[in-house]
Amino acid sequence: MTVAEKLKAFVRLSKPFKFLTMVYPFLLGTVIAIWDEGHIDVGLFLVSFSILMLAVECVYVQNDVADLKTDSENPSKFTGGSKVLVEGLISPGEALFIAYASGILAVLLGLVFVFKYRFSWNFYFLCFVLFLIAYGYTGWPFRFAYRGLGEVVLAFTNAVAPTLIAYMFQTRHFSWLPVIMSLPYMISVFAQKVLREFPDYEPDRKAGKRNLVVRFGKERMAVVYVASLYLYIFVLILAVLYLMRLGLSVLATFPVAYLFISVYKLIDTVRKNRDFYNNYEVLKVMNGRGFKLMFDTNIVLILVLGIDLLIKAVRG
Repeated sequence: MTVAEKLKAFVRLSKPFKFLTMVYPFLLGTVIAIWDEGHIDVGLFLVSFSILMLAVECVYVQNDVADLKTDSENPSKFTGGSKVLVEGLISPGEALFIAYASGILAVLLGLVFVFKYRFSWNFYFLCFVLFLIAYGYTGWPFRFAYRGLGEVVLAFTNAVAPTLIAYMFQTRHFSWLPVIMSLPYMISVFAQKVLREFPDYEPDRKAGKRNLVVRFGKERMAVVYVASLYLYIFVLILAVLYLMRLGLSVLATFPVAYLFISVYKLIDTVRKNRDFYNNYEVLKVMNGRGFKLMFDTNIVLILVLGIDLLIKAVRG
């Protein structure tokens, strides 16, 4: 294998597209801090963002190694990992070296906040624990995804954790604002994870991956999935109302309508395809829309806060 081919395989293994699942909530947390406090420390942002990228690389690559068995038996083209290890382009040993090296660098770089920026050790250990929980999604010894806790852990570590931590990096204090603002994304992450488990049901079951769809069956989790879409609407309204209570301009809320349209399309697809959880082609379409809803959620909320900041700047 040439160096170029190896590099291409490495990029596939890293799944840069999925990095956005952590980048967007981190950016949202930063923008919330700007909206709430009126300033940003660019140096803090760049260092914390670098740590995030290293931590995500560790978690995602390690996930591919942990899921090698189930991915080998998974014919789906839109689920089942990067397939780089399955195809033998990179060995599990090489992948683990990449994962652990990235994780160690993230932990060491985090010390910059303690010694240079004078953050407390308590905050450092909080970040470390959150990283450990994210790693434990499939990482030993926790392996939450194999014990029926994967969906909840993923929703928390991909939504609440990065949004709150990004906010705290800038403000150095806890607030319920980033927590509440992360709820719509958290629900969309949970819903998307459940959706992607439907086509993976058989390989996951054979591999002993006790996720919610394997534990409770497709029919029951299809009901949970639909309920999560309606819950998304509820928490989105809650988040917007909370912002308005804190002084958000009504004019700034208009982009949120786009999210309501997006979630309605998913609900409408389910309504027209009652057995969607058994229809690969329908699931493929819904998978694309679900990812789009996830990403758009944070983008729209960032836009809402940005518009409000602009309105306030114009008004003086």
